[in-house]
Amino acid sequence: MSSATSDQLGSLEARWAERWRVAVERASAYLEAAGLERAEAEATAAELVAPLAASQRPESEAEAIRLALDEAQRALARAPLVTSEGRLAPSSAPGAIRRQSLAPALRWRRGRWLPRPVLIPRETREGASRAARGRVLRPLIDPIARRRRATFFVLIATTTVWGIWTLAQILGVNGLSAVDLAHLAVFSLLILWLAQSFWTLAAGFVVLFLRWLRRTPQPARLPDPNDAAGRVAIVMPIYNEDTERVFNGLLAMWQDLRRAAPDDRRCDLFVLSDTTDPDIWLAEIEAWRRLRQLVGDTDRIFYRRRDRNVGRKTGNIEDFLTRFGANYAYMVVLDADSLMTGASILELIRRMDENPSVGLIQAPPKLVRGKTLFARILQTAGELYGPLSATGLAYWARGEGNYWGHNAIIRIRPFMELCGLPALPGRAPLGGPILSHDFVEAALMRRGGWQVWIADDLGGSYEEPPPTVEDFAVRDRRWCQGNLQHARILIARHLHWVSRLHLGIGIMSYITSPLWALFLLLSALQAWELTQREPIYFAEGWPFPILPVSVADEALLLLTVTLGLLFVPKILGLILALIDTPRRRALGGAARLVVSALLETLYSALLAPVMMVLHSWFVLSILSGASIEWKPQRRSASGSGFGIAARAFFWPTVIGFAAAIGAWIATPLLFWWLLPVTAGLVLAIPLALLGASERLGEAAARARLLIVTEDSEPPEVIKALDARRFFPVQEPPIARFVRTVMEPHAHSLHLRLVRAFRTRPPLPPKERRLLERKAVHLGPEYLEANERRAILEDPELLERLHVEAWVHWPEQQPELLSFLRRDRMREGAEPSRPPQEPGRGVGVAA
Repeated sequence: MSSATSDQLGSLEARWAERWRVAVERASAYLEAAGLERAEAEATAAELVAPLAASQRPESEAEAIRLALDEAQRALARAPLVTSEGRLAPSSAPGAIRRQSLAPALRWRRGRWLPRPVLIPRETREGASRAARGRVLRPLIDPIARRRRATFFVLIATTTVWGIWTLAQILGVNGLSAVDLAHLAVFSLLILWLAQSFWTLAAGFVVLFLRWLRRTPQPARLPDPNDAAGRVAIVMPIYNEDTERVFNGLLAMWQDLRRAAPDDRRCDLFVLSDTTDPDIWLAEIEAWRRLRQLVGDTDRIFYRRRDRNVGRKTGNIEDFLTRFGANYAYMVVLDADSLMTGASILELIRRMDENPSVGLIQAPPKLVRGKTLFARILQTAGELYGPLSATGLAYWARGEGNYWGHNAIIRIRPFMELCGLPALPGRAPLGGPILSHDFVEAALMRRGGWQVWIADDLGGSYEEPPPTVEDFAVRDRRWCQGNLQHARILIARHLHWVSRLHLGIGIMSYITSPLWALFLLLSALQAWELTQREPIYFAEGWPFPILPVSVADEALLLLTVTLGLLFVPKILGLILALIDTPRRRALGGAARLVVSALLETLYSALLAPVMMVLHSWFVLSILSGASIEWKPQRRSASGSGFGIAARAFFWPTVIGFAAAIGAWIATPLLFWWLLPVTAGLVLAIPLALLGASERLGEAAARARLLIVTEDSEPPEVIKALDARRFFPVQEPPIARFVRTVMEPHAHSLHLRLVRAFRTRPPLPPKERRLLERKAVHLGPEYLEANERRAILEDPELLERLHVEAWVHWPEQQPELLSFLRRDRMREGAEPSRPPQEPGRGVGVAA
């Protein structure tokens, strides 16, 4: 052998040795990432690569690394695995949602008028429901409900007729003009709205006062913990939410449920994700995995993400029902910011068990945990007046109650039979998918013969308020569009008339704003006419002077009654809090409680004109065809500032200045009468800025102002959430993506989840190759969010990238291993092996 040949062979041997050395390092890092200790990983990698180095002559470093990684995966597949991962989901029992018809009862186009289905509640689905349950419904609540509703009708009608008659006398002192008639028509709708609201709140006051007089605590009763036929799914749909808040809340609720009923085995927890942001998606998976490890119920806490967000929240719930609904008798529906005590959840289950005619029970949620001044004002209003509203509504609604979309328990079988929502004909905003689905689902459940109750006496049900006025307005814009859609459902066939009333009240909650604006405009126009009109004392052909008739007393009485309808319920709510000694002390004492009520009333009064203008704009824009996008609700005030407030409330401020200047020019007296309205509009931006201040909210709380009873006496579930004992490890989004691609455990778990719930077709081959090349050769930091999502949703592409990343992303490995070491030290647990399907490699787990 020549010297040149010998040197060349030596050079090749050196290159092969270097390639195998790098391969050993990568295989060692891979095994360490899979859960082995560093020394064990290094020894195992050297042992695995030694036979390869003796028999293989790789042409490149990448080939040597791939061969070493293949051996490492085979070794992990042969090793006994220790994993804390349980089932990804319960056994699937596919079901079907039965779509319902919401066709109108009045078929004008066919030339037929069918009033009976509107006036008489026919339960078209009762036969099917009875067959499914094998029994006959007994409407035991009808006599009580009829008496209560008749009383309400008389009170509301009397108040409304008196108000209309009094205003007609005032306006008609010199005859009724066209403006007067328009004024009277608008006032008729407004006084009807105020009357029903007042008497509902007054009824709530009476019921709550009588309860306070009795105040005999009932002993807690638990449902049967082993009723296999009545299993319960606690479901939380989420959409691009704050992952830490969601899973801290779930941890607090689950642990509180376990404390309340340690032997209960009926409840399973489902996180139903519609998240589209890939970084939030990965954070959710990691938080779910940690939650299961922390509580130990790996076979009772499940996570499912849809890769196609069809139907928004309604579609999310329906997807769960069609996959797993047959396994459960009831479901407790939560929102991302919901919080319920274990005792409250168990009481809902017990009531469903004991009342087989009930299809839905709504637990009214109370606002808690607000940080900003505006959130605390909303909480104070909810503390003082919310119980009156919920109790009054439950009093006259009885078994024809309503559903508010969350913090409620639902009987699954009738829900699947009766509550499949159709798309409304036409385009958005008034057509297409039904946004405010909850009212409609309650109406359909009642149409099918099932009772719907509001559990106004049940505590322990919570939600969080919008942090700022802007967020409150954004939420109202979405609700406004959904409620206006109900105008097309209002005359659907065979709905119970009380269900129609709920829909009508929801519609009027937004229609009243443009009505109030129109009422103020007509009042201003009449006041201006009075200043321009010259009095006539002598009419032609009449020898006696015509003296003006004073209606000042009638006008003052009408104004007093109208203000009473608005503000007396606030006084009643305050009285209930003052006479209840433990509650009064929890709310800061009598003096602070009165001050809090005054602050809430003042802020709400100033904000009311702003919301009137915004709601009027919402209604007009929706009726003109403007729709909205589905966006997650903001849960904190971060990012609020003068620029956001100025953009949101610029036009209300301009309208306020214009109205004030116009009123002053027309007549100074009108200016002073309109000052409560114009002042709120002019101060819209400062009100929003003050409301968004967490510093003012904290200052009020320290002064024991604008607090709720849960601030002084928090239940365990709120204490646990505030303690924030569960911290998903914080890491940059790119690092989380890299870890999902490279770490065997996270990669395997992600593959299992995607394959279990995948519905989207795979990427086209060409697009997949281009995306793989970009990821492999440019690195993860060059991938856009939509590209990362496409990779994460394609298990075949992700599986190939798992190996290629260990070959081509060496710069990511030190940070990955450092993170995993810190994470394992934090958990204080022994390293665990990645889960896999028996007989398959770790990177190919199902």
